[in-house]
Amino acid sequence: MDVNSINNNINNLNQPPQLQIEKSQESSKVQKFDNESASSLSINEYNQKRDELSLNVQSLNNGIAISDIATKALDKQQDFLNNIQRELENVKSDDSKIQDKNDIKQSINENLRDFNQVAYETKYKNENLLSLDYYDEQKSISINTDNSNFSIDKTNTPDFANGIFEAVNNADLNDPAQLNSLISKVEESSSKLQNITAEFTQFGQEIEGNARETIKEQIELFNGNKVNKDKNFGEESVDFSKNNIFANLGYLAASQANIVQAQSVKLLS
Repeated sequence: MDVNSINNNINNLNQPPQLQIEKSQESSKVQKFDNESASSLSINEYNQKRDELSLNVQSLNNGIAISDIATKALDKQQDFLNNIQRELENVKSDDSKIQDKNDIKQSINENLRDFNQVAYETKYKNENLLSLDYYDEQKSISINTDNSNFSIDKTNTPDFANGIFEAVNNADLNDPAQLNSLISKVEESSSKLQNITAEFTQFGQEIEGNARETIKEQIELFNGNKVNKDKNFGEESVDFSKNNIFANLGYLAASQANIVQAQSVKLLS
C-alpha cells in the first residue's frame, strides 16, 4: 500500500471533523449573539414598562389621596353647616320674641369661621383643594398617566361661608320671612357642598379603579418576566448540551482517525 495514499486518507479523516467543529463553533457564536441581543432587548423593554407602570401608580395614588383628603374636609364643613341649620331651626321653633339675638349670631359666625379654616387648611402638596387663590392659574385638579387623564374643577367653599355670614348679620332673626330666607340659604349651601363631595368621591373611585388595573398589569408583567427567565435558562441548557454533543462528535472523529493511523503504522511496520 502506498504510504502517501494512507497519509492522504488519514488527513481526509481528520479534516472533516475539524471543519465540522469550526462550523459548529461559528454557529454557536452567531446563535449566542442573537440570543443575547434578544435577551437584552427583552430586559430593556421590561425595565421601561416597569418604570412606566410605577410612575402611573404613583400619579394615581396622588389622585386617591386628593379625593380622600377633600371628602373628609367637606364632611367637616358639612357638620358646621348642620350646626348653623339647627341654630336657625331652634330660633324658628321658639315662640318667644327675643329682641337681641347676638349670641345666636355669634355662635353662627364661629361655625362659619371654623368652616373657612378647614377650607384654607385643606391642601395636598401645598395645593389648595377647597379654596381658590387669586394668583392660582390652575382652575382644576388633574391626574395624568400614560393612558388615562382625570380632572375635577377646583371649588371655593369659603364663598358659601361668606354668603351666609353676610345674610345672617344683615337679617332680623325675629322676622319670620327673613329667618326662612336665611334657613333656605344655608340649605342651598349644604346641597351644593354635598354635590362637591359627590364629585370628589366619583373622582377618587375612577382613579382607584384605574389604579387596580395598573397594579394588575404590574403583576402580570412581573410574572411574565419570571417565566421568560425560566425559559431562557432552559434554552441555555439545551445550547450547552448541543455544544457538548458537537464536541464529542469531534473527539470521536479524531479518535477514529487515530485508530486508522495506528492500524496504518502496523501495516507499515
